[in-house]
Amino acid sequence: MMPRMFRDLIEYVRNPYPWHLAPMGYVREVTMTGKRGASEAHAWDSHLAATRAAIEACLPDPGAGRGGAAMIIGAGNLLDIPLEALSAGFEDVALVDIFHPRAGRARIRGLGNIRLVQADVTGVSRAVFDAARCRRVAALPRPAPPSLSPRRVDLIVSVNLLSQLSVIPCAYLRAHCPGIPPARLDAFARELRQSHLDWLGQSAHRVCLVSDVTRIERFTDGREIRKDIVAGVNLPAPDLAWDWHIAPLGGVYRDRDVTHRVQAHLDYRP
Repeated sequence: MMPRMFRDLIEYVRNPYPWHLAPMGYVREVTMTGKRGASEAHAWDSHLAATRAAIEACLPDPGAGRGGAAMIIGAGNLLDIPLEALSAGFEDVALVDIFHPRAGRARIRGLGNIRLVQADVTGVSRAVFDAARCRRVAALPRPAPPSLSPRRVDLIVSVNLLSQLSVIPCAYLRAHCPGIPPARLDAFARELRQSHLDWLGQSAHRVCLVSDVTRIERFTDGREIRKDIVAGVNLPAPDLAWDWHIAPLGGVYRDRDVTHRVQAHLDYRP
C-alpha cells in the first residue's frame, strides 16, 4: 500500500492546495469520505437523498428561471449536493470547502454557473497548524470566518459541516500539545460551532442548515452510547430529521454500529 505521505504528494501535484492541510488530515478526511460514500452506498444513500431533498426544498420555483446567487458550505465530494437543480435555480453557485478533490472538480464540468471556492470557513486551520507545531498555545486562535462575497447571497447552505468544524483542529492540538486541558479544547470547539452559526446569519438572506447532531454507538456487547456532537449550540426544532447509518457494523469498526441523527432547518435564523 502506498504510504500516506506519497499519496498526499501525488494529490498535491495534481490538485494543488495549501500544504498544511495534508499533515493536519483535511485531505485524507475528504478523500476517505468520498471512498466511504461509494463503499457504504447501501447505508448512506437514504441520508444523501434526504440531504439533497432538503436543499432542493429551499430552491426557487423551477419555472422561475435563473436568478441570484447561492453558496454551499461543506461541498466536499458533492455526494449530497443537487448540482443540476442549483445550476438551474441560480445565476451563480459557489461551492465552498477547505479542499476540493479532483472527483468533485470533474463533476461540475459543463455547469458553467457553478464554481469552486477553496476556503477555511473557521479561519483557524493555519493558525492551529503553526501554533501546534511550535508548541505556542498560550492562546488558541479565535474563529475568523472569511468574507466570501461582497454582498449577502440569496441562499447559503451549510451541509453536514457544523459537527465537523472542530474535529481536525482539536485532534491536531491534542496530538501535538497534550498539555492543553480537555475543558479548554471543548470550549474552543463550542466557539467554532457558534461562530459558524453566527456567520451564516450574516452572509445570506436565507440559510439552510443541515447537520448531524447526535452520535449513537451500538456495541456488540449490548451497550449503547449517545453523544451530542454539536454541544454548546442551541438549535431550534428542525423542519426535517432522519438517521444516517454512517458506519455499519464491520465497516469502520468491528465492535459497533454507528448512526448519526441529522436535522435540517430550511430557514434557519440564528
